Amino acid sequence: MYTYTSQTTTTTTTMAHLSPSASAIFSPSVARQQLAAAKDWNYIDSWLSTKFNGKTPPVFERNNDTLKALLALAALNETADEERELLARVEAKALQDLQAQEDANPNKYLLDSIEEFLTREGQTSLEALSSLSVSLNQPVFDLQKLGRGIIDLHVTVNDLDQVADRVSIFEKHLKRELEEINILITDLQSDAYQPPSDLAKRTSDYQRRIKGLAAKLPDLKERVASLSANVGTPITIQDVKNEEDKFKALMVTVKDLEAQVKSYHGLPQDTDLARLELEGLRVELREMTRKRDSMFEGLVERESPIKPR
Repeated sequence: MYTYTSQTTTTTTTMAHLSPSASAIFSPSVARQQLAAAKDWNYIDSWLSTKFNGKTPPVFERNNDTLKALLALAALNETADEERELLARVEAKALQDLQAQEDANPNKYLLDSIEEFLTREGQTSLEALSSLSVSLNQPVFDLQKLGRGIIDLHVTVNDLDQVADRVSIFEKHLKRELEEINILITDLQSDAYQPPSDLAKRTSDYQRRIKGLAAKLPDLKERVASLSANVGTPITIQDVKNEEDKFKALMVTVKDLEAQVKSYHGLPQDTDLARLELEGLRVELREMTRKRDSMFEGLVERESPIKPR
């Protein structure tokens, strides 16, 4: 982008732009950065002096952001100067070519006379036709080619309009997504998503517990290994489930036996006496059953209507 004529000038300018604490800096990388910044400032000062025609430019703050902005502005200015110079060269070359064509054309006076005596409508039509030929890049007039070019131009315009509509829709979607992202960022920055004030204390407590459990882990591993050696085969979850099912079945059997035992409550402990008492109860049950049946038959006969003979 730019060069420097003298190493002495560069060094002097570099020292001028170094900070007051530059003598205390011993880092080579920091020194290189400050040297590069000083070179950039030297270039900016030279560029500003040329733009102000040797006058002193206004005082401004010298920082990294200002340096970046001025470097970008200088680069754009140089690019614009180069484009302007190139355009001037093209225009001068075109003017020379036109002058050469006018010198080589013996009918120039005739063409100028025809253009001078054209009516206003004729001049308007001629200018429109010439503009159309230039726009469609057709120096030789051809009606069919001009018509085809106009149609192609309309098609291109229509395609560009459709692309512009799609870009507009896409831009709306992007804006909506950006708004949603900003809302999400605002929510994430709210107090609901902030860490608790005692997070450091909790973290230290968890770390202390983890260290305690980690210290107990080898002992627990040894105990598990010893238990596994004593048992022989390791106990699986399926084994535990099978044992639980067996226990539940035994509980059902125990409940049934308890119900049967309760039915014999009040009988003597001697087996023979219990059998005699049980037999007496059975006889009493049969007698009561016979009385019930006879009472039911008498009730039926009493309530039944008398059939006529």
